[in-house]
Amino acid sequence: MISLLCTLLIGLSAPSAIQVDGEGYLRFAKDGSVIYAKHVSLEWREGLIVSQDGDPVWPKIKAESEPKSIEVDLRGRVLLGYSNEVIEAGRLVLALFPDDVRPVESGRYLKIFGDAELKEPGEGLAGVIRPWTGSISSTPEPERSFIKVYETEVEVPVKSREDSVVAIQRSQKTDHVGDSEWIATGGIEIAFPDESEVSGNFMTLGDVADIFCAPDLKVRLAAVDLGNSPVFGVPRQIDRTWILGRLKAAGFAPATVRVVGPVRLTIKRVGQSITQQMFVDAAVREIATQYPGFEPESTKPVPDLDVPVGEIQLVAERVAKSGSTLMVTVAAFVDGKRINSRNLTFTNSVVPLSLAVGDTVSVSFLSGAVVIETTGQIKKVDRVKGEVTVQISTGKQVVGTLNKQGKIEVRL
Repeated sequence: MISLLCTLLIGLSAPSAIQVDGEGYLRFAKDGSVIYAKHVSLEWREGLIVSQDGDPVWPKIKAESEPKSIEVDLRGRVLLGYSNEVIEAGRLVLALFPDDVRPVESGRYLKIFGDAELKEPGEGLAGVIRPWTGSISSTPEPERSFIKVYETEVEVPVKSREDSVVAIQRSQKTDHVGDSEWIATGGIEIAFPDESEVSGNFMTLGDVADIFCAPDLKVRLAAVDLGNSPVFGVPRQIDRTWILGRLKAAGFAPATVRVVGPVRLTIKRVGQSITQQMFVDAAVREIATQYPGFEPESTKPVPDLDVPVGEIQLVAERVAKSGSTLMVTVAAFVDGKRINSRNLTFTNSVVPLSLAVGDTVSVSFLSGAVVIETTGQIKKVDRVKGEVTVQISTGKQVVGTLNKQGKIEVRL
């Protein structure tokens, strides 16, 4: 077997981009924590198999020399191709999480806060490893079929019904027309579009397909559980075999079911975006209550956050002073549930960075309508509070603020 693989791999640039086709997550180590991904590109760097960002597979898979190719089979075996041999370097381990544990985005990866059940690819619902083709710009037209699942798995072209004139309801996801004769005998037809969109944390058959059957069966079929919805930005693909397994588990006989649509259905999670400006506005409002003299100026952009559909609430959970800056943690809640957060950093635009200890500045003392002008030397600059401590010629130190004329203004 290994010799056959060697023959196939030598001289070929094997794809290293992979995905999990199932409920499991790939595991990587980053900054002392385990992070997760549904699809990734594997590379060799400094003796380890890593992601495209350089984060090692976890547990680590080592390789002393750089291979010419990296292949991963369905069961997660990592096969390294060299000039005259193929070596099995290790095996990927997948993580499974309970349905109530939801992943959150963290850059290219996902963070999941919960206890994982570790599985090998191909074990239970963990899924298998397949090539990832998401980065390919032009994808072939999805293969369509019309089959009786109890007869054969060979795809038969969809038959047109030119004699049928049916007004398709807007709620339908496809333009399929049910076979009334088949349905009258107790048959079931399930029609899938090329791509479906879901919005909740969990999805059912009724969320992703059109169902044609007797009314009492339709209610039961629509409620068939299809598990967790995809993560935002990570489409999920499911095939007919998997769906038919769910139907059988729900008590429906495969001999009564026809499936119409693509061989593999792509499902995406729809939601809404919280923009950087929305996070900034929430942080600025909180800064104004705690540091009235601080005119915040954002120093580091933060990415937009995709969240589920619902009522958004942004809460500034923490404002921390760090040197001359303020760091604000703004959490995003949807319908009262905390989804994720962003950390924002601000400087005080009132006190320019050019103002430094030791500088000589003009000082204005204000008492009602009386103004006294003098000079002094800066002893301290509190950029967060917007205050400047100045020592005047008498040796006394006073605290004031920088006005628009560039003078330190001290109110008596």
